[in-house]
Amino acid sequence: MAVDANKIALGPARVTFDFGGTSPVVFEQTQGGVVLTYEETTRDIPIDQLGTTAADVIITGRTASVAVPIAERDLEKLSKIIPGAVLVTDGADPTKQRVDVSAAVVARLFPFAKKVKIEPLDIYATPADTVILHKAAPQSNLNYTYSYDNELITNTTFRAFPDTAQDGLLISFGDPDADADATP
Repeated sequence: MAVDANKIALGPARVTFDFGGTSPVVFEQTQGGVVLTYEETTRDIPIDQLGTTAADVIITGRTASVAVPIAERDLEKLSKIIPGAVLVTDGADPTKQRVDVSAAVVARLFPFAKKVKIEPLDIYATPADTVILHKAAPQSNLNYTYSYDNELITNTTFRAFPDTAQDGLLISFGDPDADADATP
């Protein structure tokens, strides 16, 4: 069996929220690894004549998400990944900022969903290694431990939703510039 080492990807990734949008947010400093999860839910179709063996399996749903342990400390970026958060900038001194988060509940995530791009930073990575979540909303969980032994990591998971503008497209693997309608 021949081994093609060029097909083995390693290393960290850059994650861009609102990729292709008006104000993309790029995360390049993570700790613990960016984790992409794609899952299918299924239902077995049994028939009496086959006993407990399935005659077929139906895909009933698909989900995708990317967990990003963000190591960067940036209030502007933080305000963009906490749905409903507001960045407050002092009018007299723009270096004074804070992020305000309301305790409001029953907030839908879908309106906050934007395109998310994952790009491996391996020196041999190509656009073919790119992953796109076409409509994903951030959910952030902060658990900061202020000590000499810990970095302040903002754990954010971008949950994908079907993009209704693109016939329910959920996730794409490969070059985002590939165009099925282009003529060779």
